Amino acid sequence: SFGSICFGSFLVAAVRALETVIRMARRDAQQDGNAVCCVVLMMLECVVSCIGDILEYFSEWAFVQCAVRGVSFIDAARITYSMMTCANVYFIVQDLLIDSVVNLGALLCGLVAGGAGVAAGYLMGGTTCIAVGGVIGLWSGLLAGGAAAGILSSGTKTILALWAEDPEPLRRGHPEIHQAFEDRVLANFE
Repeated sequence: SFGSICFGSFLVAAVRALETVIRMARRDAQQDGNAVCCVVLMMLECVVSCIGDILEYFSEWAFVQCAVRGVSFIDAARITYSMMTCANVYFIVQDLLIDSVVNLGALLCGLVAGGAGVAAGYLMGGTTCIAVGGVIGLWSGLLAGGAAAGILSSGTKTILALWAEDPEPLRRGHPEIHQAFEDRVLANFE
């Protein structure tokens, strides 16, 4: 399972590295005044960026399959694709706002920790201490808040993946959540 996560992360990193190389080539073409090359590289950068975003988002769902089933990343990607198409989960995923909640939670933690850092810097005295305390607090809060709130995202995706595979346990344990999922899927067929 760890190897699968490493492989999936490697794929995302490789696409992001390719995007960076293309961006650097575009900047060089821009500095040289080569407009045609700049436009072609800009379009290529956009395409590679979109592929990277899709791969990054899709791999999050594939990692759920790696964790739940213990399969390779490639098999997990196949299972995820099947889940999204056959189980109609993509109707629910369209409205899934959990990643926005995670980002806002991390930002809130960062701001609170930054404020605490500013307060600690103020008590130590000097504007340099205030600035350093604020920056250290902000970054540590963003990292800690993102890690803590990321659990919500992973848990939500796991619940959806398991519901798509077998909805019966959720129907028995939490019928209101199951019904909300069913209503969301059925609303797209009406």
